[in-house]
Amino acid sequence: MRAISPLEIELRGYRHVSPAERAAFGISATFAATIGASRLINYVRERRRSAPHIRSWVRKVYHAPGQEKLRVHHFTPGIAMLLATGCAAIVTRQDGREWRFSVPFGVGAGLTLDELALLVELDNPYWESESFALAQALVGAVTALGLAIRFYRRGAELPKPTAERAQHSADGALSSGQPTGDAASSG
Repeated sequence: MRAISPLEIELRGYRHVSPAERAAFGISATFAATIGASRLINYVRERRRSAPHIRSWVRKVYHAPGQEKLRVHHFTPGIAMLLATGCAAIVTRQDGREWRFSVPFGVGAGLTLDELALLVELDNPYWESESFALAQALVGAVTALGLAIRFYRRGAELPKPTAERAQHSADGALSSGQPTGDAASSG
């Protein structure tokens, strides 16, 4: 009998946790990846422009403290309500489709919240909000990492599959689209 690889343990654990945990993982992982990718793309684009350091300095002078006031536009609480209810709807799904909805939801949430400073300010504070956006990405990444560790531990606790049981489980999962093992019974 061959040893089970860490990736196989992770996938077994993923299949045996609740749909809410799988959805939360999809949302948080794609949220963090989207903010990180968005900031990386903008950083690279800014550095390719002529005189990026001078442009950055001019922006900082123009947006010096005291020139702009915080203003929460009426759509900001609406966006918060949409994000909260959409996340709740995806996390409480029980039909096995949580991944299909959590990934695009996480990307959309990342793209929206990456620009949070633009949504609440009168002026364009884009380059001053980098640390806040990176903190948001860090929270998403830490959440996804915590869930991944839980998946691994859950997969490691499961009994090692025998060759016959593993083949039967894999055949059943492929034909029905359902999680393998005792996931259906454990919820």
